[in-house]
Amino acid sequence: MAQDTGHAGLPTSSSEVTLNSGAGESGEGLLPVGAPLTLDVSGTPIVLRPERQQDEAFLAVLFRTVVWRELALVPGDDLMKDALLRLQFASQAATYRGQFPAARFDIMEQGGVPIGRIVIDPGTTAGRIVDFALMPERRARGLGTVILSAVLERFERRRQHVLCQVLAGNEASLRMCRRAGFQQIGCVPPFRQLEWRPRDAREATMHSTAADNAIEIDPERK
Repeated sequence: MAQDTGHAGLPTSSSEVTLNSGAGESGEGLLPVGAPLTLDVSGTPIVLRPERQQDEAFLAVLFRTVVWRELALVPGDDLMKDALLRLQFASQAATYRGQFPAARFDIMEQGGVPIGRIVIDPGTTAGRIVDFALMPERRARGLGTVILSAVLERFERRRQHVLCQVLAGNEASLRMCRRAGFQQIGCVPPFRQLEWRPRDAREATMHSTAADNAIEIDPERK
């Protein structure tokens, strides 16, 4: 998933218990951001645990798998591209931390093995998936959709919309987001702006649309 931009913020402390305690999940929720979160998906559970300094080597390898195909099209030798990749990696880290200081920066683990990374901004009125990436051997197997859907369940309890943006040419990520329920709400090249809505908001929209469609206008009274 491509680099994202937007406003970050945390709910007030008075709302944390009601909005972020997951029933039947030992109180696990999106907050506090420094606490691990276990996603009970099919098979071995996925654990989201906070990034640590020793994860930098893994994150660098993961970043390389995401951007190297595009970087391969840039003129220059591998030495120059490696230097450019390191600069982009450092820039992304600084940008995310600067723009989303209240976000969860998590390593995704399965069976104790790192398989990817996800950055989630819990937000206040709307949440945001800032970044999402799996190692190549974990992609194209439906796992990304399962993980993303499990994260969105937390936002369902918070009754929050969720935003993200994806490069227009990243068809794999766009398909994953659509399967999880995201819809396109705009386009700011080279990104597509996506939004996911909780169930009650989706139902309200459908009812409103149905009511509007049911109104017949007499053309002679226009």
